[in-house]
Amino acid sequence: MKKIKSFYHYHLARPFYSLIRPLQPILNLKKRTFFDKFKVNTKDGMEFWLYNNAFYWETEMFWDGFENFNYEGRTRALWCELSKKSQVILDIGANSGWFSVMAKAYNPSAIVHAFEPQPNIFKVLKKNAEINSFDIYCHQLALSNLKGELPFYNTGDLTFDSFNTTHGSLNKDWRPEKQKSILVQVDKLDDVILSLGIPKVDLIKIDVETYEGEVLEGYQRFLKEHKPLIILEIQDIMIGEKVEFLIDGLDYDFYFIQESTGLIKVANLGENNDNQNRNYLLVPKSFEINKDHLA
Repeated sequence: MKKIKSFYHYHLARPFYSLIRPLQPILNLKKRTFFDKFKVNTKDGMEFWLYNNAFYWETEMFWDGFENFNYEGRTRALWCELSKKSQVILDIGANSGWFSVMAKAYNPSAIVHAFEPQPNIFKVLKKNAEINSFDIYCHQLALSNLKGELPFYNTGDLTFDSFNTTHGSLNKDWRPEKQKSILVQVDKLDDVILSLGIPKVDLIKIDVETYEGEVLEGYQRFLKEHKPLIILEIQDIMIGEKVEFLIDGLDYDFYFIQESTGLIKVANLGENNDNQNRNYLLVPKSFEINKDHLA
């Protein structure tokens, strides 16, 4: 029975679901999942593949379509546009890698580095690069203000299982229920840039579940030189204040990414959060924002 189920998931499920997918809005079908790659088509004509390891967001994206599934639509569109103008892109807390894949799809000449410490998720990140034949540099590494080997925490019944993708963090106090940990390699971004010989960074996404400040703290040397565009999640005002302190004097403007309306210029980070929106765009004052993105 197990072999039959495995064969179905790997060889029959995705083609069958692709056939009935157009009926989803009409029949409200249950969003079954599968283990296979599926093609993403965007409204502006881009195509790329994503691998679904029975993960939640990839399943939602398959059934609803890239443009319609209800997760960070404005952030994704902004990331894709900024990727077109960026030569070196860092995806920190890359998870299964679809932000990295989007960056490479929209700018094939860009150099993309993706960082993900959790082993089972890192495998899917690498697979997403491989099935697109994208030369994304995948690093099984956490970034912080320290270097060495540190505990990495996750929650849930299937923590660190091949099916689990829920929000790992170096922060032990974040989501402590049903918590488990493994040891992961940790480094400072300044040292990584030196070791990889990266000349300049143009665009960064940071989504590391409350450790965004620590990532920037480990980037103090080159942050002043590079002054990249930064999209990052800020979960509360305390994290926002730490980020503000770390970039003080570097002439950045702050924008809250309001998913329903667009960019809203703000004076402080972390004050505009609602239940679903916690992403901000940090922009050097010398960079001209596309007015179409403003709320």
